[in-house]
Amino acid sequence: STLHAADYCGAQACKLWVENIIIKDHISNLEPNELRRLTENARACHADPLYEAAGEELAKRAPVDVLRNASSDVLAEIVDRHVEKRQRRIQELAVVTSNGKLLIYDSATGSSLRIVDAHSDILIRCVAYSFDSSMIATASRDHTARLWNTDTY
Repeated sequence: STLHAADYCGAQACKLWVENIIIKDHISNLEPNELRRLTENARACHADPLYEAAGEELAKRAPVDVLRNASSDVLAEIVDRHVEKRQRRIQELAVVTSNGKLLIYDSATGSSLRIVDAHSDILIRCVAYSFDSSMIATASRDHTARLWNTDTY
């Protein structure tokens, strides 16, 4: 068929493209549990193109009960690779004060966006955003750490 023709011609890029189309077409017709099993098997066999395509399809359409049965390694990779991440807060800057306040600034304009009473009058020693910018962690002199949802503070 088309794949054999591409292989015969030695067109490696064309062959990979056709393989990808065939894989995606096959995967799109699988039931959710079959797709989950295929994803786990492809990972175990190091079948990277198949694993990548199956993981992407699984992340797009699998219901929670199917994902719940996936192995934790596969689930973590699916979430990391395929689940769309929140828009990053590129322009937000988190600053902490010696009196326990968490200040959020717009780094492009310098304007203050929020002031949060994070650790009532205690020196905050550390502040960090989570990898997807959905949370901010603060740690203070009294050895407490707090997590803040960046949507609600």
